[in-house]
Amino acid sequence: MSLLDYQLTDRALPEDLPPWGVLVLESHHSPTFAMDWRTHEFAKIVYVWKGRGEFHIGDEIHDFNANDVLVIPPHTRNRIIDDTAAAASLYVCCIATQLLGFEPSLTESLTIRLQHHRHGFTNRITSLLRSLIHSQQKPTTTTSISMVADALRLLQHVLEVESKPQTTLQSDGNDRAVLQRYIADLPERFFEELSIDSTSQQLGIPRRTFTQLFHELTGETWLSHTRRLAIEHAQRRLIQTDLPITSIAFECGFRDLSTFYRQFKKLAEMSPGEYRSMAPKAM
Repeated sequence: MSLLDYQLTDRALPEDLPPWGVLVLESHHSPTFAMDWRTHEFAKIVYVWKGRGEFHIGDEIHDFNANDVLVIPPHTRNRIIDDTAAAASLYVCCIATQLLGFEPSLTESLTIRLQHHRHGFTNRITSLLRSLIHSQQKPTTTTSISMVADALRLLQHVLEVESKPQTTLQSDGNDRAVLQRYIADLPERFFEELSIDSTSQQLGIPRRTFTQLFHELTGETWLSHTRRLAIEHAQRRLIQTDLPITSIAFECGFRDLSTFYRQFKKLAEMSPGEYRSMAPKAM
């Protein structure tokens, strides 16, 4: 029914950050919800779970709908006005700018931005928000670490999706467009993939549709494609570095050395050691 059980609120919730600088709020509005203008020193990432309305941010007004994601920069006055017919439910991640002190330009890049619903992007955002909520509700000795890590990852996804222009894709459906973007990004993310089930779920595409479209677009199965990318990366690392083969296997996403050797030999027709010794001669 919902991300978690919730209660309706008539007013905007207080935003009191803990010492580690990350707070997640579940703001489920009643039909009489009202919010005064407020300004804060931290950045906010807002996910609209349900409803619609307007974000008033500085001098700008942004219409929002379910599954939109909005960034509100620090020191920017803002408020929310719900549509009278569809009160909003929001998940808000507040991130202290001190956490970005290692790269000052990151704070400067936090401009007002509204990202409308995109399957893969929205699923990654909601997954991280769920993790943050559960960490916050069940504190342990590592709560601060896990929340800071998830918050920075959340911010990373928001900045990345804004930095990548949306290309016009030939598409017979939204699933195809989502999968085309995913495949284009795979050469730099292949090592993160765990299983076809988790990947299709993350993208919001039914498993059967995912497998059919993936083979149609690449000529390979998902597993064959990701393993080929991994082995090609391993080949480059074997030539360009002196890293131990065990380190390269780990870097490529293999959990055990025997599987890495087996897959490498299957695709390269020789062992990693043989490839490394022969590669300079081939060059």
